[in-house]
Amino acid sequence: MGSGAESFASETEARKKGWKLDAVKLVLESPDGKKKCRDLLYARVSHLLNEGKRAPMRNNFNAVIEKMLGQILIERNIISPVDLQVALDRQKNQMGKYKYIGEILIEMGIPQEKINEALDVYGKRKPIGQIFLDLKIITPDQLEKALEKQSRFAKMAVRKPLGKLLVEMGFTTYDGYLDALSRHFNMPIISLKGFFPSPSLQKAVGDAYAQKHKIVVLGNYPEKIKLGLADPNIFVMDELKRAYPPGKRVEFYLAHLFEMDYCLRIKFDPFVVFHYR
Repeated sequence: MGSGAESFASETEARKKGWKLDAVKLVLESPDGKKKCRDLLYARVSHLLNEGKRAPMRNNFNAVIEKMLGQILIERNIISPVDLQVALDRQKNQMGKYKYIGEILIEMGIPQEKINEALDVYGKRKPIGQIFLDLKIITPDQLEKALEKQSRFAKMAVRKPLGKLLVEMGFTTYDGYLDALSRHFNMPIISLKGFFPSPSLQKAVGDAYAQKHKIVVLGNYPEKIKLGLADPNIFVMDELKRAYPPGKRVEFYLAHLFEMDYCLRIKFDPFVVFHYR
């Protein structure tokens, strides 16, 4: 009797989870359980979205992701609960372009590398394709076509970054790509117009390395170094962080490729001002 009552209570409790229990049963018991499970999940998501039609879809999904990131940062003692609440309030009242919580925290003075480290350690960095969708720069159909093309290149052992591929396919402009890339890496966009690289500062990176990876040194201080990158990737950024003494912060900024090329030409050819104006 006791075991039967316990079994009934257990199943009753499980059924309170609704669609989760149904999905598990379909996978375990049905020959085509995976397909039915997927259909059930889609139906449940559609139901939830219909319940919250008044709020934009991207905000519904981002709220969960941002909360998770915020909790991680609190647990790592990077921010306080008060900091998170302030950031969430700013995000809610943000005018103009939508901002992710990481962007807002950086604006509040939280170190860029601390936020990026948490995103990478916990696998919370938002894929750039999703960022394009969040910003409504491209459609889901365009993203799907770009991913299919990227997959075909991969089979030929050709690496094609998704953002660049979207530009090549005419689905976005270079500025749109730059905006998405900035949010992906939590790197503020800077203008290099009128900027002349300092030969002494560039030594902190090295001329050959700077030319190869499109880097200019914006400032070098005892506690931190500020670098402008036109073509950032995780591997180069990690190399740069490991190149400096422990405790020295590396701050990254995103620059337009054409402006970067111009700056580097000035560095290696003083007469380029007249040649390329």
